[in-house]
Amino acid sequence: MVTFMPEFWDMHVHTARSFDAQAKPEEQLARAEEMGFTGFAVTNHCDVNVQTLEAIRETFLADGEDVRRLQESGSPVRVLQGIELGEPLEDLPYAEEMMGLLPYDYVIGSVHNSPGQEDFYFMDCSAIDLDAALVPYFETLIQLAQWGKTDSIAHITYPLRYIEGKYNRKVELSRYSDLIDQLFGEIIAKGLALEINSSGLRQEIKRPMPDERFIRRYYELGGRKIIFGSDAHQSQDFGAGIRECMALCRDIGFTHAVYFQNRREFSYELGIGGSQP
Repeated sequence: MVTFMPEFWDMHVHTARSFDAQAKPEEQLARAEEMGFTGFAVTNHCDVNVQTLEAIRETFLADGEDVRRLQESGSPVRVLQGIELGEPLEDLPYAEEMMGLLPYDYVIGSVHNSPGQEDFYFMDCSAIDLDAALVPYFETLIQLAQWGKTDSIAHITYPLRYIEGKYNRKVELSRYSDLIDQLFGEIIAKGLALEINSSGLRQEIKRPMPDERFIRRYYELGGRKIIFGSDAHQSQDFGAGIRECMALCRDIGFTHAVYFQNRREFSYELGIGGSQP
């Protein structure tokens, strides 16, 4: 009998090539080895609405060299080349040029702001009009899923990290349930993966993004394709919360998660192991 070891993938990891991260690539690899992870994707920020194409192109060429160095290090951990493509709909030619720059294994699609507004990270969310901020945010995520050129849609409840976590404002999310259902429908229809982002567990919001109620709703609507990421910007955060998120998803009913290599999807059993194309 062949015994399969459990697989653990962190598919959302930043290095110092991201403007807001501090970890050296080798530090993330060392942490992956220490935690017994099968592999991870280096997914540095490419925010098309704030970073010039010239500057980000140079950054990602250097990022590609970093990843190749890790891949050739002899480590048993598999290191994948990824990119977090932020706000791609705001400049599609820019986004598509960056998607062709490197032989990516994995492309994350993410949104950090509503159109015409700044990143929720920088906003004073203490007195904003919640509908004015959140309705266009979810509408943009729907449009991103409809575009369909990324492999996953990331941290779909990102604004709550600040509105509820940092500013302690309760959001009645039932007001946006139709939009969220539409988003899940588009993710499913396009064959994309829903990212379960564990970073909220270590931040003020104290729950993953999305949290259990939305993961359950995604499952109810027929969604089965999930992918895990810690969104680590420092090495001590690598992989943090992913095992907890895997257990939550198993409890909901999920049996598999996915990772990507050469933009090809692979699945593995949650807590059991054995990947298959």
